[in-house]
Amino acid sequence: MRVAILESIIMPAGHEVEFDRILVNEMKRQGHDPMFFVPENFPFKVDYGVPIHELQGGEVVTYAGATWYQKIWRSLQREKRRIAWFNSAYELAKQGACDAIIIPTATYRYIKSLLRSELKNSPVPIHIIFHGINPKEQPKFEKQARRIQSYKNVNLHVITLRNDFANSGLTNVQLVAPPVFKPVFDEMGSLERDEGPLRIGFFGQFRKEKNLEPFIQAFIHAKFAVPVELVVQGATAKPEDTALFNSLVEKYKHIPNIVFRHENLIGKDWEDALLSVDAIAMPYAAERYRYHWGAMLFTAIGYNKPVLVSPELNPEVLAQFPIGCVIQSLEETDIIHAMQELVVLLSTKQEQTKVALEQANDTYSHEILIRAIL
Repeated sequence: MRVAILESIIMPAGHEVEFDRILVNEMKRQGHDPMFFVPENFPFKVDYGVPIHELQGGEVVTYAGATWYQKIWRSLQREKRRIAWFNSAYELAKQGACDAIIIPTATYRYIKSLLRSELKNSPVPIHIIFHGINPKEQPKFEKQARRIQSYKNVNLHVITLRNDFANSGLTNVQLVAPPVFKPVFDEMGSLERDEGPLRIGFFGQFRKEKNLEPFIQAFIHAKFAVPVELVVQGATAKPEDTALFNSLVEKYKHIPNIVFRHENLIGKDWEDALLSVDAIAMPYAAERYRYHWGAMLFTAIGYNKPVLVSPELNPEVLAQFPIGCVIQSLEETDIIHAMQELVVLLSTKQEQTKVALEQANDTYSHEILIRAIL
């Protein structure tokens, strides 16, 4: 099947880039022919090695550097251009360019745009993917899903570990399990480790909500039976996040077993950093992680790394697979207890954890994702 990925989100790296890579590589593996439909002059960060079709309607509009009133204007531009891109995709589909279209990362606004475009009448199936729906968004999502329910070629797929739509009565919404993110450059995702201290890593986009300082304080005060090192990498996008991260580096740089990396790791550098640690910590106490799948959690699983997580971070995963430990609260005693529990797991339960990680990888496989969508 010739499948077009209609991508309009510009990211330097991260979730969207790697999710598109999953779609392309797994569709190829299953015998499909993926391609991209993208706006004019779309700045790809990765060469996916597939055909590219440009959509008419203008370039992508970003919010980068915009003031609040500029954001209002740019949001209107975005909507207008999205409708134009959808109309252009409709023409390509009508001309026989593809057998199906996937919109890989959407919100309920995309359904509104679709309803205002010709693409709702697409001659080929349209598969729109939503990366979680929180309670605030759910009424808006369901309203738009009902509006488009009569267009039988439009399929809505929500990536989730929950079933929050059991009573919605919607027939065009399918719930799909999240996929893991796997190494690309070192496809073995080596489980072997160097001699030396156990290494716990904190990685990714740094924001205040990720509760880094209480975690650092607990690490300093914890007593471990074996040597342990904490690796803290943070990429910062906003000035206030940069200032906070820099202040933490300055405050704790004298601690010998804490290593800070204030940099944006991309590609092989990102992969090597993840593979260099024994476990990955995600003390993200934000309620939204109950509804949106944690990309870092599913990266840890794909890289075969045990985890240390807050109870809000996709609790269904650790309830089914014993792949790490849960920090019950942000009280220092609870963080220390969870850290110590993780070190015991890393030291004495390697085989059981390895089996649980393999089972989680099977459950959240790329194969299952593509078969569910297509």
